[in-house]
Amino acid sequence: MIASRRRFCALLSLSLVFAGCSQQEAPKEAATNTPAATTGGGATLDKLTIGLITPGKINDKGWSQLANDSVEKIKGEIAGTETVPAIEDPGQANVAGAARDLAKKGCNLIFFHASEYDDAAATVAKEFPKTYFVVVGGRTTAPNLTPIQFKAGEATYLAGMLAGGMTKTGKVACVGGSEIPIVKEAFASFEKGVKAAKADAEVKIVFTGSGDDIAKAKQQTQALLDGGVDVVHHNANAAGQGVAQAVTDKADAMFIGANAPQDDLATPKNLGSFLVDAQAAYLLAAKAVKEGKATGAFSYGLKDKVVGLHYNDKFAGKVPDELKAKIAAAEADIVAGKVTP
Repeated sequence: MIASRRRFCALLSLSLVFAGCSQQEAPKEAATNTPAATTGGGATLDKLTIGLITPGKINDKGWSQLANDSVEKIKGEIAGTETVPAIEDPGQANVAGAARDLAKKGCNLIFFHASEYDDAAATVAKEFPKTYFVVVGGRTTAPNLTPIQFKAGEATYLAGMLAGGMTKTGKVACVGGSEIPIVKEAFASFEKGVKAAKADAEVKIVFTGSGDDIAKAKQQTQALLDGGVDVVHHNANAAGQGVAQAVTDKADAMFIGANAPQDDLATPKNLGSFLVDAQAAYLLAAKAVKEGKATGAFSYGLKDKVVGLHYNDKFAGKVPDELKAKIAAAEADIVAGKVTP
């Protein structure tokens, strides 16, 4: 079923997905609630001491805050877990050094909340074989290195169908922050979804170059709206707030959020959001590490109910039941392998 607000109430109310990530390779065998590969594994741990490295500030109301909230979720769910302060936006050249610092402080589990940190994690993992490293969006595996991969395109395809079914002008847009492969892939799936609902729709994709520049995101969104676009989906981290501001100011414009229910952005014009339940994924990974089972790659999608689509029940208009039914059918087809987003 389409993910409901209730199911994802533990997620942030503000968002964005994957703007902190880069290209990833899919695992050879997808996992549900266990690692894709289960041979080997490490020693069990009496308790977890968790470190976190994020590409942005942990109060960004977006991707990096989602990571921090996920670590707090682990702390609340696994008894005895301790944390050290997150290292925020260290810069690509300093990621390995940041990871070494966390390992030296006694962290036995370190999360890297960006796939561009994969190489740094692989390097440091060799230096600290008794510390476990988990890279969100990563692609490299080792005895103490495990990636988490989200099938975000499955959810953005559904969000695209929502946009395609609701546009009146036939023009839809995506606004991203940094132009990185995984965001481009998510937008490509969104565009496929738009055209599945409205074959002749036009989809424009722009990037601000920053996940923090709210003013620039607003300016670019205003230009898109002035050009006839009436549905805008963002994948721009904190800059998504600028997208919402522009939509709020434009008559008949509509908004689709990212990563979590963003109902409080452009509320009456907000159709919904695609969702990533990072907290569930982080918790599953942490439990596997503690139990010595974190070998291989975690990969989560619609089938696992870790990604999904949320409808904003405060939207001032109405999403037709017929459109919702088509989206639900598409979700079933994706899970069954009949549709590739």
